Amino acid sequence: MAVNEIIIPPNPANVPKELLEKYNTRGPRYTSYPTAPKFEADADPAEIYNQWVISNCQVGPGALSFYVHIPFCSKRCWFCGCFTSIPKDDSITDRYLDSLKKEFQLVSSMVDPERPIKQLSLGGGTPTYLTPDRFDRMMKDMKSFWHFHDEAEISVEIDPRTVGKQHLDVLMKHGFNRFSMGVQDFNESVLETIGRPQSLSDTTELVDMLKTAGHDAINFDLIYGLPGQTPESIKHTAEKTVELSPSRIALYSYAHVPWMKKQQKLLERHPLPSPEEKLALFGVAYDVFTKAGYVPVGMDHFAKPDDELVKALQGRSLHRNFMGYTTRRGLDLIGYGVSAISSVNRTYTQNTKDFENYHSSMSDDRMSMERGYFLSIEDDMRRELITDLFCNFYLDKEEFGSKWRLNFNDKFADENNRLLAMQDDGLLSLSEKAIEVTPLGRAFVRNICMVFDQYLEQDPAERRYSQTI
Repeated sequence: MAVNEIIIPPNPANVPKELLEKYNTRGPRYTSYPTAPKFEADADPAEIYNQWVISNCQVGPGALSFYVHIPFCSKRCWFCGCFTSIPKDDSITDRYLDSLKKEFQLVSSMVDPERPIKQLSLGGGTPTYLTPDRFDRMMKDMKSFWHFHDEAEISVEIDPRTVGKQHLDVLMKHGFNRFSMGVQDFNESVLETIGRPQSLSDTTELVDMLKTAGHDAINFDLIYGLPGQTPESIKHTAEKTVELSPSRIALYSYAHVPWMKKQQKLLERHPLPSPEEKLALFGVAYDVFTKAGYVPVGMDHFAKPDDELVKALQGRSLHRNFMGYTTRRGLDLIGYGVSAISSVNRTYTQNTKDFENYHSSMSDDRMSMERGYFLSIEDDMRRELITDLFCNFYLDKEEFGSKWRLNFNDKFADENNRLLAMQDDGLLSLSEKAIEVTPLGRAFVRNICMVFDQYLEQDPAERRYSQTI
């Protein structure tokens, strides 16, 4: 694939059955490397946060990326794999906002607050569970310690069922410019099955309000592989999505992990699609989106040709972090709130998932790290390699070797040998100078990246991940 070339890969549903059977295993989605199961409970917080301080002194520390986790929902959807909580009363929400403010302050004592926020993402849960006045309060608290870059991307996940004009007024006031809607499906029967009743009119009205206000940067989150979905129903959902014309579409594979999310057991009352049926559902939507002009990005996203995600893919600069695909590469990421993950200066940290521990930490003026990880030079190198392959489907061996002062083919001789079988299957092209994932191979990019993951083979029992295809 040449730089700046737009590629529309073949529909993954048309992958030969023998390849599907050969490669459909469990594996990471590589929002980080090493992946979260490798984070350690006994990592030294003092040493980790010292690296945060040192990050201010690195060459070009620059701007920051923030993620704020709002874990609250009015009701738990049965398909959901996120960390969520159902508050009993408003005092729980107010206390959480108090702790967030304290965390904004604590981080500003370590990370230079003169470093501007270039990316902010509010996720959940349901960030717009917060009433407009509480949402306004949270943003004012953040801005009392931090400031935004003039070109900041400020995004929020919103629930079309509950967001009205007052919420939108607050979002506009604070400069939000990208909006992601949890749609999942437009079939009422499917939505009832997964415990998330939502009308088409709710979504349509919200899209109209945003576009009337001059905002076109709208993303729809859809899910395939849910019980009750059929090729006909998902085609209807995809066509309705095209009619509403979001700038981006995320078509996620439903990850059935009831050992981690017990509410998902409720879905087992209904037949779940087989891997072949699931891939066929994706294929139906894929055809609808690509015929409508959307460009496949990564393994499960679609965007309009003029979207910056597509431009980043064309220029081989697309990146991926805990929030998903992004064009903001190289930013230190700081996560706020329970369970939030940070990635700063070759460290990972994850906040506690226990609300009381989180609040007591903030009351005691200390960070609430539950697990952490120090990336070795080897980890950092493999992280870059996996990220480039995963996001951009291409790795320049010579450029990579020059940066890391190594001969790529010598260093990764074993991995190259393992890739030969994938080359024989038409998933990638190997040369002395590059690894290039073929259009067919994009459906198997997780499998390709797993070849370079030095931890998976150490303990295969830890592979409690979703299916790769």
